[in-house]
Amino acid sequence: MGKLQIDVTYKPNPKQQIFHLSKADECVYGGAKGGGKSHALVMEAFVYGLEHPGATMYIFRETYDDLEASIVRKWRQNVDKRLYTYNGSQHMARLINGTEVYFRYCSSDADADGYQGHEMDWLGIDELTLHSEYEYSVLKSCLRSPKGFPTQFRATCNPGGKGHTWVKKRYIEGTNYGNRKTKDKETGETIEFVPAKVSDNEVLQKMDPSYIKRLENLPADKRKAYLDGDWDIFEGQYFEEFDRKIHVCQPFPIPAGWNKYRALDYGLDMFAGYWIAVNRWGKSYVYREVYESRMLARDAARLMNNLTNEEIYDSFAPPDLWNTNSQTGKSFAEVFAEEGIYLRKTGNNRIMGWSAIKEDMKVYEGPDGEKMSNFCIFSNCVNLIRCMQEIQYDPKNIGDVAKEPHELTHGPDAIRYYYAGRPESPMRKEEPKDRLPWALRTEKETEVLIEW
Repeated sequence: MGKLQIDVTYKPNPKQQIFHLSKADECVYGGAKGGGKSHALVMEAFVYGLEHPGATMYIFRETYDDLEASIVRKWRQNVDKRLYTYNGSQHMARLINGTEVYFRYCSSDADADGYQGHEMDWLGIDELTLHSEYEYSVLKSCLRSPKGFPTQFRATCNPGGKGHTWVKKRYIEGTNYGNRKTKDKETGETIEFVPAKVSDNEVLQKMDPSYIKRLENLPADKRKAYLDGDWDIFEGQYFEEFDRKIHVCQPFPIPAGWNKYRALDYGLDMFAGYWIAVNRWGKSYVYREVYESRMLARDAARLMNNLTNEEIYDSFAPPDLWNTNSQTGKSFAEVFAEEGIYLRKTGNNRIMGWSAIKEDMKVYEGPDGEKMSNFCIFSNCVNLIRCMQEIQYDPKNIGDVAKEPHELTHGPDAIRYYYAGRPESPMRKEEPKDRLPWALRTEKETEVLIEW
């Protein structure tokens, strides 16, 4: 039988070559746009498939349209047609050695759950930051080889997207921005990150010399992400106003005379409760947090009661807490009331609620030119601070926040209910010029203000 000679025109650039030579269990190729990431992922899959006859391989993207426009198109352009057949209805390529490459979409946690129990010798995800950590963990759990092949996880990514934070923590910060390999503390699997910029892709620069110019003309946040591969920005962040120096402060004793409120978002997956104090000029300080999962409603109410040692003006919760439980015949609101927490039902207009928070988060100049806002979080409310920073825009509704990752929504939702329920109070954009912000005032100044 004669040999089949195949000429491969693909010549990897230096960063693509590092990606292909990686021996790590997990290797992610990421950074700026135009670095040749998707092309490298396709060729990595192709070579693995040839080297391991009969392998089962999966490549994921957020939608089938994205798969067709990027991954499948690059496969057809770069893999010799004599080496595979493609079934469009099944979105599957079968190599001549029996390896099967499945092109699949995953855009939600529920989509990922549909793959529980599958077996994958090789797993690739294009644009990893478009996927939640839960999606990744479920798909990664399918990576096992009864055939005895070495399993591999390979992915590409850009800064931004709903997975930005966890991808940055695991692959970018975990490897010191690609300067070292690391290991997963639980599994011992090796992890590598290969940073890439458009300047690494000489082919693209020759074929489209104006591409870099177009990236340079983008708004600052997108330019840093797409051109520089800057992971320290957060494209898609909903609360773009958030500034730790302005919106987070060290705890201080809440003065007498300030109205104090509670707001909560309750579900079995998470109970997020917050205590908020409002000063005489309408500024809201979130000063206490409870953030616990797997709590029954009665236990959650008792915990909130135990943590409350001050007079509360009102407590706010969403309308669904008044829905009757078919098993008990009671609503969660009734359960809370039986434990002494009487909730006020708020409206649930998401857009108006988020807008109210963003309005109070606006930064303005106070006395002596210092930057201030009408919303502040005590530094001990660590989960709310994290969620407010990480929550993103809903790509289908720019006025709303993304509902995934769902874990990020509980704290901000509780604050939204606070704004939906609290009576509007007069606000002054300036505090008296002879007064310092509360966190910096002396004990004597505090006593004077309390007497007013």
